[in-house]
Amino acid sequence: MKRFDSKALYQALDEQRRNRNLTWDQVANEIGVSKATISRTKGGGRMEVDGMLAMVAWLGIPVERFVVDKNGAVD
Repeated sequence: MKRFDSKALYQALDEQRRNRNLTWDQVANEIGVSKATISRTKGGGRMEVDGMLAMVAWLGIPVERFVVDKNGAVD
């Protein structure tokens, strides 16, 4: 079974945010989602597909990078 690793997405967002010296408000504005949407990824919470795709697009990383099997291995 495959799943989306939202915690890994948060880590990638945070790394990009720090590399660009941005606040979470700035990141949310650039992506076009709320800060709360980003915060839900930190704890592995469920996300709406549109928000998730917007975050992945902002990173410029293929969405498949965040797809893992049930044991946590990256697909």
